Amino acid sequence: MIAVRSAPAALDELWSYVGRAYYNYKLLLERTLRDRGLEGTVRPGMGHILFTLFEGDGCILRDIAEKTRLSFPTITVVLQRMKAAGLVEMKRDPDDGRAVRVRLTPLGRSIEPRCWQVVKHLKEVLERGLSRREVTLAKRALARMVENMREDEEQSGG
Repeated sequence: MIAVRSAPAALDELWSYVGRAYYNYKLLLERTLRDRGLEGTVRPGMGHILFTLFEGDGCILRDIAEKTRLSFPTITVVLQRMKAAGLVEMKRDPDDGRAVRVRLTPLGRSIEPRCWQVVKHLKEVLERGLSRREVTLAKRALARMVENMREDEEQSGG
């Protein structure tokens, strides 16, 4: 006889929790952006690049990739959205014609305080009821999962 896994057991697997966490996080982020008046400007997925530029404006794409651990295709898509929203401008580096420098526009720079408010709220919600040790363990586990997915993407040739 072949054992068939029931749906509830499958929904108790790690992949299911990660998926639910992703969708709930996205809803939380969208609501928080809306509450801070950023919903028409900032979209989920832009935060990694925005905070990289807040820390050091004028980065080249390679620097953004190293700091964010995002793939070049992902960065390109997000930067195009950010450019369309008026948050960044991209220009070839005058010293290295192959490199593209990304700079915040005045609008991009002006939203920094509200973006920090968003981060503060996300941190409060996500860490509520967790000890420092649990937060550290969660970050380690999630970092490993992200690395596993990146390695899988590289191995698949994507």
